[in-house]
Amino acid sequence: MAKLAINGGNPIRDIKKDPWPKWPVWDKNEENALIETLTSGVWSYNGPKETEFNRLFAAFTGTDYALLAANGTVTLQMALEACGIGIGDEVIIPGLTWQATAATILDVNAAPVLVDVCDDTWCIDPKEVEKAITPRTKAIIPVHLYGSFSDMDEIMSIAARHRLYVIEDCAHKHGGEWNGKKAGSIGNIGSFSFQLSKHLTAGEGGALTTNDHKLFERLDALRNCGRRPAPEELKVVDKSAGQYFDQGNFLQSGNYRITEFQAAILIEGLKRLPFQNKLRDENGIYLNSLIRDIKGVYPMRRDERETKEAYFNFAFRYSKNGFKGLDVSRFRAALSAELGIEAAPSYIPLNNCSLYKPLTKPARHKLSDEYWKAIDASGFDLPVSERIYFEESICIHHKILMGSKADMDQIAEAIRKIYNNTDELAG
Repeated sequence: MAKLAINGGNPIRDIKKDPWPKWPVWDKNEENALIETLTSGVWSYNGPKETEFNRLFAAFTGTDYALLAANGTVTLQMALEACGIGIGDEVIIPGLTWQATAATILDVNAAPVLVDVCDDTWCIDPKEVEKAITPRTKAIIPVHLYGSFSDMDEIMSIAARHRLYVIEDCAHKHGGEWNGKKAGSIGNIGSFSFQLSKHLTAGEGGALTTNDHKLFERLDALRNCGRRPAPEELKVVDKSAGQYFDQGNFLQSGNYRITEFQAAILIEGLKRLPFQNKLRDENGIYLNSLIRDIKGVYPMRRDERETKEAYFNFAFRYSKNGFKGLDVSRFRAALSAELGIEAAPSYIPLNNCSLYKPLTKPARHKLSDEYWKAIDASGFDLPVSERIYFEESICIHHKILMGSKADMDQIAEAIRKIYNNTDELAG
């Protein structure tokens, strides 16, 4: 008789009777804030909710400036433009990341240079960064992936030696800390996403952080159709907007603004975030302590310099050698069946990603034969990233870490159950 749920046995968790904690989280506070915004008639354009969130998020991240924008993709694009990156420039990124990290580099006509990652954190490998630097390199985008932090000491040291910009991709790291400094406060610019799955969300949205006033001014103009706030003596009224801008100092740009409704939701979510991060971190530490002794299961390495953890997903590494040769795809399916929630692979490496296809847009990206060749992602060798995706990665949504210690016990129990009944999955 089958024991594993994937074969018809009873699952470890029956989510009809015992669902996982809900995501997104909201209550009467969001409802009241949305109604307040609705009745105010101020639905966008530098409104009071947007202004308040920018102030709160700057304080939260320990930066001088924070700026809301439409989503995390355009925040990366704006960051690159604010740093003056464009044609002829190269930007080094990890090959294991969401495709937007690379796509935004294409959108400013620069070339993404894909390098491999560390096998125990899945974040960009500083040694590979150093090897990839050329006279054309202008920036590094370290991605703090899932629950891990890029080695910002090494990244900042490399950037200083080669006079490069550092744009932190913090889409997974709201509130994480490295040596007591929040994600988004270490590099020149931090980029955040507030998409629905993220641990601070308004459905969609993004934010930028920086300590550099000149970069902030450029970012603010880039998100707002090129308008620059003006010094007092130069103020003129932009009648189309009812606001004051420096008439002689515009940039070419578009509208990347956020709405007041999203800002209202984010203000309430930010109030919960420190508690939620603390809870997820406590449960993550506890769960790792339970699974580290299971043969073939390896927790992600947590660097001692990472003083506060922030999880986008709970991730761990799998080795089929501990499970009698069981392929990782079968393990993921079995774990999903036991827990009633998807156990997924990592992002697919960008050299083999169906969503990262720059050569499908020749009218936009074929600037020259040289550039066309440079952006062909298939030319990059990413053996560690490929091994992580195809053989080792297990990722589960962060909402599982918002439960109790008993919930963590069930996750570990499900892994042990598969370990003890691997023969059921043979073939």
